[in-house]
Amino acid sequence: MKFKLVLATLALSLSTAVMADPTQDAIEAARAAQKEAKKLGFEWRDMGKMIKKAEKLAKEGKDKKAIKIANKIAGQIVPIRKQAALAKSAGPRF
Repeated sequence: MKFKLVLATLALSLSTAVMADPTQDAIEAARAAQKEAKKLGFEWRDMGKMIKKAEKLAKEGKDKKAIKIANKIAGQIVPIRKQAALAKSAGPRF
């Protein structure tokens, strides 16, 4: 019984690994970063444009460029979080 369970788990993990698309995963991560930035109130100007460009490149089969752009967008969430945290304490200092 234990062997069958391990074998079924292994088969399931292999089937999902084959179906994973790194380009789409990167674009989804970029969309999630954009959504979080918008929720924080600090969505940067070019995030949407860059996601559209990454999607276009992915459709053209230029996966490496699409992933590079999408990862750049996803990485922008770190400074956006810092910006949002600093904005909470912003104000005049008399």
